[in-house]
Amino acid sequence: MLAKRLFDVAAALAGLVLLAPLLLLLAVWIKCDSPGPVLFRQRRVGRHGRPFDIRKFRTMAPSAEETGQLSLADDARATRAGRLLRRHKLDELPQLLNVLLGQMSLVGPRPEVSRYVAHYPPAARALVLSVPPGITDWAAIRFRDEGEILRRAADPEQAYLQQVLPIKLEYYLRYVRERSFGGDLRIVFCTLAVLLAPAARLRLLARSRLTPRDQPSPWIALLRGLAALQVAAAHLRAQVFPGLRTLEHPPLWYQALAFATGFAQLAVVLFFVLSGWLVGGSLLDRHGRPHALRDYGIDRLTRLWIVLLPAFALMLLLGLADGTLAASADVGGGQPWSLLTLLGNLAGVQTLAVPAFGGNFPLWSLANETWYYALFPLLLLAARGATVRVRAGAAVAALAIASRLPPVMLLYFTLWLLGAGASRLRWDAGPWGRRACVAGTIGVAVWLRLRGPDGDLSTATWLPHLLFGALALLCLCSLERGAPPRRWLAAAGAFLASFSFTLYVVHIPLQQMLWTYRGGAPLSPRQPASLAVYAAMLAVVVALAYLFHLPFEAQTARLRRRIRRWLAERGGEPATPPAPQPDV
Repeated sequence: MLAKRLFDVAAALAGLVLLAPLLLLLAVWIKCDSPGPVLFRQRRVGRHGRPFDIRKFRTMAPSAEETGQLSLADDARATRAGRLLRRHKLDELPQLLNVLLGQMSLVGPRPEVSRYVAHYPPAARALVLSVPPGITDWAAIRFRDEGEILRRAADPEQAYLQQVLPIKLEYYLRYVRERSFGGDLRIVFCTLAVLLAPAARLRLLARSRLTPRDQPSPWIALLRGLAALQVAAAHLRAQVFPGLRTLEHPPLWYQALAFATGFAQLAVVLFFVLSGWLVGGSLLDRHGRPHALRDYGIDRLTRLWIVLLPAFALMLLLGLADGTLAASADVGGGQPWSLLTLLGNLAGVQTLAVPAFGGNFPLWSLANETWYYALFPLLLLAARGATVRVRAGAAVAALAIASRLPPVMLLYFTLWLLGAGASRLRWDAGPWGRRACVAGTIGVAVWLRLRGPDGDLSTATWLPHLLFGALALLCLCSLERGAPPRRWLAAAGAFLASFSFTLYVVHIPLQQMLWTYRGGAPLSPRQPASLAVYAAMLAVVVALAYLFHLPFEAQTARLRRRIRRWLAERGGEPATPPAPQPDV
């Protein structure tokens, strides 16, 4: 695969350049710690059975190989520097040279010595050796504590041949049969994740924990609801008080309101993290439920066309009634929204887009969302394509599009990919670990909010926003541990999400009603009568819209169940889903 080789060369070069100071320090430490060479070389079996010399940092005495080729936990032959290097897998870094020379790949079956390759069945040996060996793979992640397993065995050699090697071989065969560029990226991400967390606390799951039919943690539903409410409240504030942001001394109550509703940009970051976690983690998993993509399409189709249709029909009628609906997309001439905007929202091209007018700030626009709708099908092909060529071509196309993204959109795409990869990780953090993670996430969010108005995302805050997304992912990986949360959390999250959607949809018609009431003049915060009238409008319209929205949501849920049942009967799908695979 040309794309895989290009990625290997680029990643190996980047790793050697960026890690050059660390490699130099480790080499000096190894040389000063014990006599002998810095690098350890061992003959391994490579692609098509060709032998090559693998390179590692030396972690044992020079003559340690004479007493056995297996390394155990707390091995007496290990040097002081070697114990630390092996604990954090830093001894594997020189294998980047093997990757650069074409002897290895970043991801692939781990190369074994010839005596262990001889135990492979002939058919399995031919298949495993048909691809370049790699620095990491699922077997390396699964058996990252291999030394501890062998240390507890009475005969480490027999334990490796009978308990470890057969399982490793199954992982190797599965990788060769189902390899893809997207799968390699996920293995690289999971490898980095397990290296950055204690081995006993971070576990890899056999499949994504959150498929469309699984029941996600109620905390996720609550997070989605709070993020949606934050975005809707920020838009409502910007619509109602468009000029207050420019005042030198705004009222104190508005300052408090602006701070409380100024986390919309962080809510957008959280949206992309949750999108990758909930959607990408199941749809990009080739071993997940086979009808996950079909069910996702049914869900989006029924929600976008049935739930949104009445809402946008109401907006269209209001716009036609007061003559403020424009037929063009030009919103700079005083037109608050246009027919093209409505059609774009209805088609799902701009599901959460609003036009920029007055003091409003659009969270998404047509140009900004194009990357998602172009990259998502390519990522699906790269992960679930029928052939290796299709998967490789889709991966190259996705990388080409991603390289053209502006920094902000690249951050969103990165967070989406991190969410998709982290959906298979579980962090067994204790109570204090979870509290520290939540406190760190909240602290970064408040710090970003205090740095600028409304926590705006810029090039200067790119890394802090990425840190916020990474901490949020760690919190997600620690969910579903201990006693299950109360069900009211899920109900509260569903209510907030539904109510926020209603608030988001009606905030533009509310603005139209307010303009009509005030004759086109903006609302002043120092006019209690106007505020009271607007509060009454807000309460009545939101209540009516929410009551109008509920039956459609119930009907679409019933419609989704009927469509799935009808497709299952036609395709002979079993009534109950298959039993989940065990965690690894």
